[in-house]
Amino acid sequence: MADKSKNEPRKIGYARVSTADQNLAMQVDALKRYGVQEEYIFTDKMSGKSQSRPGLTKALKTAQHSDSEFVVWKLDRLGRSLLGILDTVQLFSDRGVRLVSLTEGLDLGTPMGRMILHIMASLAEYERELIRERTMAGLRQAKEDGRAHGRPASMTDERCQKAADMLTDGAHVVKEILPALQKLAGPPIKRAALYKWVQDHKAATPPEESTDDR
Repeated sequence: MADKSKNEPRKIGYARVSTADQNLAMQVDALKRYGVQEEYIFTDKMSGKSQSRPGLTKALKTAQHSDSEFVVWKLDRLGRSLLGILDTVQLFSDRGVRLVSLTEGLDLGTPMGRMILHIMASLAEYERELIRERTMAGLRQAKEDGRAHGRPASMTDERCQKAADMLTDGAHVVKEILPALQKLAGPPIKRAALYKWVQDHKAATPPEESTDDR
């Protein structure tokens, strides 16, 4: 008799808490009850000072094939903003990896799940437009206040949008943003120029509420 388990997708679990005093046990237990083996459960404990997520990075590397099923306790474990979450969800979609969120009861491998993904994409595009509007308004205000005389030529529209998205998703320092911008088309970016753009953007943009439970 064939072993049915060989035909089932490999379950990969990810759990995250946003502060050191929160306990991962509840999330990990939920993943185990769903059938995720302990060796395939990856975790992160994040603080306000560091946005590094090595556990998520390892989990994403493991979930490379369409026979994988990526399981989270809650969808917001994947990012600090809708844009960040959707980027990760889209990565799974491109790989053919099935994504399941236990708390919301979402299975993005079903027709209903795919419909929810389309709704998320629409909301994310709306959020991008809001970020773009705030960025442009902030630059105009900075010029009026004498704080800026035009952005550096290396900060193209595409790079400005990418940097704004990363700031919204929780990136706080230039060293986290610079490598991503350097992959986009445009002149070489100097660290000082990016630092100035980030400071102007933060000064002109009101803080967003995070999707994290704190």
